[in-house]
Amino acid sequence: MNATRSVLFEPVARGLFFVLHVFAVYLLLRGHDLPGGGFIGGLVSAISWVMLGLALGWSEVGRVLRVDPARLAAMGLTVAGVTGAAPMLWGRAFFEQFFWHGTVPFLGEIHLGTPLAFDAGVFLVVVGITVKMIVVLGRSTSGMRAFPRVEADRYFSILEEPIEGPASTPKEKGGTDAG
Repeated sequence: MNATRSVLFEPVARGLFFVLHVFAVYLLLRGHDLPGGGFIGGLVSAISWVMLGLALGWSEVGRVLRVDPARLAAMGLTVAGVTGAAPMLWGRAFFEQFFWHGTVPFLGEIHLGTPLAFDAGVFLVVVGITVKMIVVLGRSTSGMRAFPRVEADRYFSILEEPIEGPASTPKEKGGTDAG
């Protein structure tokens, strides 16, 4: 539904999408010892989704996303919660940290710990919530339904009607909106 598609912005956004995700993972992995972590990495990843939505249109972002971002956030919350509560199963303190050290061929010495798993959960929560909010706002400001019909049952009560009304989507008016 992006009427003014840019010949320059689209390929740049596609390339930066990958670069920003690599940078987000880098921030996630270095977060325990240096500045960075799951929150900042999640925001960088969400920014790449926003950029892709602005370049390609919000319908295309809906097609590229393989998982509903709200479900991604729920998975992240589960990972973070389990990481914090798991030590209690062995009589240890909530959020007690555990570390594993080893050597991996071609990578050398590796140090992994539960803070990384917690940060990964935070990463997923931030990406999921931020992307969901931005996609909903982007779709609604572009004249599309905020939630595609597939998601309407998940997010709406049976007692409420969509703000858009029954025939306000471009698809219903003869357009090509996929949502």
